[in-house]
Amino acid sequence: METVKERNYLWDNMKAILIFLVVAGHLLEGLGSLDFPPAMAVDYWIYSFHIPAFIFVSGFLSKSYCKNGLVRSEKVTIFILYYAVFQVLFALLKAALNVNLNGSSFFDPCRGLWYLLAIIFYYLIIPIAEKIPSYITIGTFIILSILIGMEPQADNMLSIHRIFVFAPFFFFGYYLPSGVVDKIRAVKLPLRIVLGLLSMAASIFICVVQGVGSIPINVFFGKDNYNELKIGFLEGTMFRLEAIVIGLLMILSMLFIVPSVKCFLSYAGAHSLRVYIFHLPLVVVMMDAGMIQNVEINDLASLGILLLVAAAITAFLSLPFFEYPFKWMQLAVRKLYSLKDN
Repeated sequence: METVKERNYLWDNMKAILIFLVVAGHLLEGLGSLDFPPAMAVDYWIYSFHIPAFIFVSGFLSKSYCKNGLVRSEKVTIFILYYAVFQVLFALLKAALNVNLNGSSFFDPCRGLWYLLAIIFYYLIIPIAEKIPSYITIGTFIILSILIGMEPQADNMLSIHRIFVFAPFFFFGYYLPSGVVDKIRAVKLPLRIVLGLLSMAASIFICVVQGVGSIPINVFFGKDNYNELKIGFLEGTMFRLEAIVIGLLMILSMLFIVPSVKCFLSYAGAHSLRVYIFHLPLVVVMMDAGMIQNVEINDLASLGILLLVAAAITAFLSLPFFEYPFKWMQLAVRKLYSLKDN
């Protein structure tokens, strides 16, 4: 009898928290103004780690996508199809409603779709990474993440800038042995919470050691070069390295603290990709309709309401209805590969 591998809910729960933060960050970004210090701090904190952590998780969960030195082409094809379909749909929505979804051409991703291109690129690199020591791959991508900041046109085509900036996190996750995570989770809960909070405090300390917001928030977006950030190469190098350390500390904090049992978070986390894709046009339409831009966050109550709205959007887009486009595309690719095999 074939045994069914038990699902590791740690990763689903991490993804649920991260996708909620992605939605919350985009809602905060869509406000007409953000002058309330606690809300500004929350926005800064979210952007300091949520995408690096998401990409780290993607890297860790990609260990099975390469076998005998070859990447599973079916998986890459599915993501290529995701990108092609949603890029076209977003472009049509942009034309129909005149909303700001960016994307000036097919190879210039509409808002947020750069993530799909990044995953495709990382998957294609996995067969090479398998043959190279981890420290060489990660070290190379850290250097490239620094050097790419000198290239003024890197993010105009295929989001190359972001792909290289966040690549170290993918391969940190890919190379991290499962046994290390098991050892982290084996620590008794009270100590795990203490260690998680210490890791979080260390990441926050780096952000504020030179003054609140000493690292420009745009550094964490991963799309702006040093000229756009109005900083020099040495300062840019320092900021990039600090951003990597901050991201890793927050990832470690989550590995310590996030529960690994099935709970209300698990379902949204297991379907985080559809939440990510569909929240993008929803938030942009809300922005252009003035539903967000006219909102003022001037106290903790209004900040709490905005976070509840982010949670509601996350829960709503987790409903099975939104899974159908992904299932249809997956089915089409599987049929294509079955015909090819025959």
